[in-house]
Amino acid sequence: MKKLVFNTTIIILSVLALPAFSQIRFGVRGDIGLNNPTYKSDVLKVENMTNYSIGPSMETMLPLFVADVGVDASLLYSNNRMTVSKIDENVSKKITNHYIKLPLNLKVKFGIGLHLVKMYATAGPYAAYLISGEKIDLDEAAKDIKAKSFEAGTNLGLGFEVLRIFQIGVNCGFKLTDNYKTDKPDWSDPLNGKTTCWSITGSIYL
Repeated sequence: MKKLVFNTTIIILSVLALPAFSQIRFGVRGDIGLNNPTYKSDVLKVENMTNYSIGPSMETMLPLFVADVGVDASLLYSNNRMTVSKIDENVSKKITNHYIKLPLNLKVKFGIGLHLVKMYATAGPYAAYLISGEKIDLDEAAKDIKAKSFEAGTNLGLGFEVLRIFQIGVNCGFKLTDNYKTDKPDWSDPLNGKTTCWSITGSIYL
């Protein structure tokens, strides 16, 4: 998985070396998670899963005849929260994990009307690195649940750009790795069950 992310990163960085007439802009991006699912097994239940991300972003686009083609890249602080509880006991804990997230996307824009509004589509990989997290301590469960330090996946997104400054869209992220390593299979499913995450994405570019 890390090799796949590395190879894709090299390809996208190569695309960044666009001709001098390409458009390079910097801005700020924020994501807010839309889904708040509940996962449970016979032993463990995970609910109230929320997340948000914010950080600097860069976009470089090459104007072509019918569309603009390029890449965007961001460096995001991501805050993920959830509540973990044992079903057979009145024991629960709120967990917050903090990540540095690196999405790299190929991007295509199409003009609408007088090009004051453009539609865009994005696709690409992301990697997230755990910078700090709370321990899942539910009696004897503590020794069986370990947070992984690396997460990877892919993104697909659609949205609109207004006045060449504001971008808002919907993103679907597909996890390709698990967030937690557990020794018991009936604990692994709810903790790693959130494999798809929908979010609203907003960016401001100058």
